[in-house]
Amino acid sequence: MPPWSPSTDAAVRRASQGRVRLLTDADTPALAALARRDPVANVFVESLLEAGRRAGPRGGAGGTLFLGVPEDPDAAAPAGALRAAAWVGSNVVPVVPPGRAESTATDDDAAALAAAVVALRRRLGSVYGPAAAVLTIGRALRTAGHRPRSVREEQPLLVAGERPAVAPLPDVVPAGPRDYDRVLPASAAMFEEELGFSPFLGGAQQYRERVRGLIASGRVFIVPGDAPTPGVPAPDAPTPGVGARPPLRFKADVGVLSSRCAQIQGVWMHPEHRGRGLAAGAMAAVVGLARRHAPVVSLYVNAYNTAALRTYARVGFERVGTFATVLY
Repeated sequence: MPPWSPSTDAAVRRASQGRVRLLTDADTPALAALARRDPVANVFVESLLEAGRRAGPRGGAGGTLFLGVPEDPDAAAPAGALRAAAWVGSNVVPVVPPGRAESTATDDDAAALAAAVVALRRRLGSVYGPAAAVLTIGRALRTAGHRPRSVREEQPLLVAGERPAVAPLPDVVPAGPRDYDRVLPASAAMFEEELGFSPFLGGAQQYRERVRGLIASGRVFIVPGDAPTPGVPAPDAPTPGVGARPPLRFKADVGVLSSRCAQIQGVWMHPEHRGRGLAAGAMAAVVGLARRHAPVVSLYVNAYNTAALRTYARVGFERVGTFATVLY
């Protein structure tokens, strides 16, 4: 027996007028081929597949699954090549071929995936990824009664140039296990600034373990608060006898990683050090460190964050597409 109800596949097919079906493990090569066509836009799904995740459902009712739009909807499953797909867990992440990340127009594949996602009747945290599919799915979910907290319709998807346009800040280093007590509050501060609520409200232990895991894998980069950066005063010294170290000045993560792309997330500068011209040099250093993990370095940012966009442009990032995020 499969670890999911056959009625789920029937509901998905019915809602999408036969265009979408639940993928099975036999679809893994086709899903990987689809994701490979755009390693920047599809880095999340490619990272899952490279880590050993297969295309079939996992975790029983309410677990994770992939939806797919076959090239030939009338063929018996598995049907070979896929036109589009979507990862569905607590979040929804569309998988698209090249060109779809730039468009904000609705297409038939995105509309079919949207209908299939609605048919799953899930409680979701977000939909994010290539803008066309995300916004189409978001509209369908809203019509079905899902009320978003925030819709970020334009998030430029950027890729770093071959060489940084500014000198890397030498104080940026990979965080080690002893830095966990400083990385955690910096990570939580960035999360709360970006999303408006504490990451500890939705599973504190899980969040702590994710931060520990990123540190252990060498994917967190920091400027320690006690780093002797020329011309920049350190934060206040710790209280004598307490033994605490100064908070971090800067932090960034490789939040998603495949063999071909490192996606930077969690970029944060301590409030006392903002506006001092450190961000561009710090990000240039992060790009160099991230390239130890993958040849392409990418990130996405809200279009209204003009200060960040200026910084990334100084570093040499170029726009290659558009993401969007719908938060619930």
